[in-house]
Amino acid sequence: MSNHRVVILGGGVIGLSAAEHLTRKGLKVTLLDKGPFAREASWAGAGYVDLRDAFRVGGSFLDLCRLSYDLYPEWTERLKKESGIDPEFLHSGGIGLTFRPEEEKIFREMEEKTAPRGLKGEWLTGEKALTWEPALSPEVRSAWFLPQTRQVRPPRLNRALLRVLQNQGVEFRENEEVLEILREGSRAIGVATLQGKIQADHVLVTGGAWTGGILEKTGISLPVRPVKGQVVLFKAAPGLFKSILFSSSAYLVPRLDGHVYVGSTLEEAGFDKSVTKAAFDRLVQGARQAVPALGKAIIESSWAGLRPATRDGWPYLGPTPGWENLWVAAGHFTHGILLSCVTGRLMAQALSGEKTDLSLEPFRLDREPYPPSGIY
Repeated sequence: MSNHRVVILGGGVIGLSAAEHLTRKGLKVTLLDKGPFAREASWAGAGYVDLRDAFRVGGSFLDLCRLSYDLYPEWTERLKKESGIDPEFLHSGGIGLTFRPEEEKIFREMEEKTAPRGLKGEWLTGEKALTWEPALSPEVRSAWFLPQTRQVRPPRLNRALLRVLQNQGVEFRENEEVLEILREGSRAIGVATLQGKIQADHVLVTGGAWTGGILEKTGISLPVRPVKGQVVLFKAAPGLFKSILFSSSAYLVPRLDGHVYVGSTLEEAGFDKSVTKAAFDRLVQGARQAVPALGKAIIESSWAGLRPATRDGWPYLGPTPGWENLWVAAGHFTHGILLSCVTGRLMAQALSGEKTDLSLEPFRLDREPYPPSGIY
């Protein structure tokens, strides 16, 4: 197995994690992307590592998210040590802020669904929330504190992965679009690009929102679609607040250097990544409602990313029906950063012929859509 070559189509965080785990098993990896590596959703995301949605959904989705959550500390520490780049994995904690009774009702309902499955939270009065985070608005009515919420800084995580992969001898091929997935009978044997053919023993598609387009070249229809999320980035004084803040208008992720990531929208807008004034204004207003001091902070930039969504909110992980050695890991929607660690690990196990830590059966490509998961 150590001489086998894997071609990974898609250089986002899922593809990078799969490459990192595969090379540790001795497989040779070629990483391709139609553009620069890690510049789409993997770069644009907030990077909070949180289990609220997973506890709400339960089942195999919760198992998948919880395993990745548990693996994250060791994984990021390894990447930091081997790359010399700190992914800034932090135990920030999260606070759900309420300003009106109806907002508290939403969080209370979430607690009712998640607490029986093991999510531990604590309710704070507005006064106690201000004691915990003095920069919060005095208009905060109550707050739901979740100590389990963590964060990682996606651009730094991606840079650490790329540095490790460079050290491991991965072949990088940026700005190289795949024209065809080559097959011999039912077996995938590589890919063809404008630069030529690349032979491989396995082909793994990790194309994010573009996965469906890649697979269409083979006649396979896989319903992965883009869902736009717009973001605003503030630059404030470092340490203004330390917890990740969630409200009905926005969520705020504080970075060590004083940047505050404010997100995000959920828009069915195809592959449009434009930033709109309406979304920008809503996010800015939501951020300043939560932390009034941001009214004096610099707004440094804004952008939009495209999350890869599936019909039922669960990712696709595993072999492609009707093919041998053609694999897919895509459709992680808003959970790509959280699930990057476990996805890389599971796909490396599967491609190496090992027993996977979790069954991939619930995430198979030809499954019937599950009942609405509430992830959206």
